Amino acid sequence: MQNFILSCDWGTSSFRLKLVDIHRHQVVAEIRSAEGTAVVYNKWKSVEQLPGSNRLHFYFGELQKHIEALSHKTLQPLTGATVIISGMASSSIGIKELPYATMPFSLSGNDAILEIIESDRKFPFSVLLVSGIRNRNDVMRGEETQMIGLSLLSPEIGKSPLVCILPGTHAKHIEIRDGKLVDFETFMTGEIFQVISRYSILKDSISGNSGDRPLQKEEVNAFQLGVVHSGETNLLNALFSVRPNDLFYLLTKQENLNYLSGLLIGSELNSLKNRGINHLLLCSEDNLSRVYKLGLQQLDLLEKTTIISAEIMDRAVTEAHIKIFEDHNHY
Repeated sequence: MQNFILSCDWGTSSFRLKLVDIHRHQVVAEIRSAEGTAVVYNKWKSVEQLPGSNRLHFYFGELQKHIEALSHKTLQPLTGATVIISGMASSSIGIKELPYATMPFSLSGNDAILEIIESDRKFPFSVLLVSGIRNRNDVMRGEETQMIGLSLLSPEIGKSPLVCILPGTHAKHIEIRDGKLVDFETFMTGEIFQVISRYSILKDSISGNSGDRPLQKEEVNAFQLGVVHSGETNLLNALFSVRPNDLFYLLTKQENLNYLSGLLIGSELNSLKNRGINHLLLCSEDNLSRVYKLGLQQLDLLEKTTIISAEIMDRAVTEAHIKIFEDHNHY
């Protein structure tokens, strides 16, 4: 398997494993699963006290199930391939907790903290585990690897000061200068949306799904209204306005869902207006990219924004893993 690596992006709520041809930079096959590190960690806690339990072997046992599925899918043996793993696998709920790298963090990947775990009889794959990074009061694992890969696919991102916007459950704004990651912020935009729309008193004032289809004109107007209101008052106060929107029939429940989305995304993006950065990158899958573009447009930030396609972002982690593998001579 000297011509291939296994590229693994193991997040909190998702798992992706790719068989990658490192010479052609091509993904041969891929396995996806909802068994992120949170799921596996809960499984581990249920057996942790049993005699002979070993955390490393337990996680590798879960990983090997996916490798075997990938082997079956490709009809080729994968034993001996190196597995490059980034994301939450190096966290307190992952395979093994590694210390964070600090900033400035070079997009070359040279500043990454790595641990090599050699193969053994139980798990015949060598592992290169990639840690995350921290600043004074924030942490991330996985997004820094995406940035390494993105710099390989779009080298211009290291040439001028910019902020990369990575929407998601925990959205990241990552500042890059002179080829180095110099700062970042985390926004719980996606998680707060889920909590409010599923569990709060506001759940009965909204309906439908957000981002799964193009928005109608009325929904766009409601979203933009939310963005505007997010900059006019305290977010905690603005959130409650979702309820009277419904009670007083100001918006339909579907429009109100988009209004809530506008409030939260607008609150996140408003933080960019005073950063003094003239170049933004929006790095997102298509469904989130649509609403973030609307928010940036409403805040007069779209003209300074470059949209990075979902296809490029999908390749970013793989490219970073190839680079990390090659730099550490794991041929």
